[in-house]
Amino acid sequence: MKILGLDIGGANTDSTIIEIDGNDNVVSIKNNRKYFPMWKENDKLQRCLRKIIRDETNINVVCVSMTAELSDGYTSKKEGVTDIANKVMEVFYNKEVYFVTFEGLKTYSELQKKPLSAAAANWIGTAAIIKYIEPNCIFMDIGSTTTDIIPIINSKENALGHSDLERLSSGELVYTGMLRTNLASIVHTVPIKNKKTRVSSELFTISADMYRILGNITEEDYTCDTPDGNTKDLISCKRRLARLVCADLDNLEDQEITKLAEYIKEKQIEQIYDGLKQVVERTDIHTVLITSIGKANLCGLAAKKLNLKTIYLENFISKKASNVLTAIGAIQMYLDSINAEINLIEKI
Repeated sequence: MKILGLDIGGANTDSTIIEIDGNDNVVSIKNNRKYFPMWKENDKLQRCLRKIIRDETNINVVCVSMTAELSDGYTSKKEGVTDIANKVMEVFYNKEVYFVTFEGLKTYSELQKKPLSAAAANWIGTAAIIKYIEPNCIFMDIGSTTTDIIPIINSKENALGHSDLERLSSGELVYTGMLRTNLASIVHTVPIKNKKTRVSSELFTISADMYRILGNITEEDYTCDTPDGNTKDLISCKRRLARLVCADLDNLEDQEITKLAEYIKEKQIEQIYDGLKQVVERTDIHTVLITSIGKANLCGLAAKKLNLKTIYLENFISKKASNVLTAIGAIQMYLDSINAEINLIEKI
């Protein structure tokens, strides 16, 4: 049996293909992350999905989670979920297809009755696999755009909020990430040459520029588009960051640009800390399990401020697998639903 797990996000479409033999042994696992900006290319989603399975045969089951319904390509989440589900079914019309929802895995016909149950429910799949590592923890996952802060108690997610709106209120979702975050959403003023300096609210620079400058991500990690359409080398990243204060490399020296990046990083850690503190105070959980892009360790530094015990996902699975964890989690949900005694954490 071959199972395809998909996580269709606004910026990336992640996939995992797992083949299992008749004795419930995992024969092979293939992980892939594809940058696919749904806000401008959602009409090409079928082509993206067909590329993912281009060299695959005999896929039996497809498990899908999504967050792309929130992208600018749709006027409402309901429209987005419906369109994404329709396009998935167009490609996989002859497969057994399930969608990750707040009520577990649902078929296409079930999803049509309650489309919003699948909106931004991808973290439900993530929780399904994290429970095999630590049954009582707060799982922190900082991606390109957002940070999930998911409490897990007795191997079950214990989130106060389900929708993005509810989770933004509960501290379980912080809209700040390693790559695509507009730095003007993190700071309104910064210190430049010992003066409090206001920033421009234009989309001149993003968090990926900052973390390239600080050496926390590589050029290969910078998987999203640049704000100005130029390259991702260090000089270009520095030029974009300087524009945050309407400057350029003639106005700001390297040392000043690095200090600027370090200051904004601390402010981003504070954003994550605020959400984490809210979840810790509600749940009284003092262990966090962390995964992230790159080496900035924002979640770990936020947890340190609260004196929490930290566990890193990279100690259990490969970096490539952690990048597509939600797709793997969707498959784990299916395996759990059919009572297959397979713990994917032990296989990936």
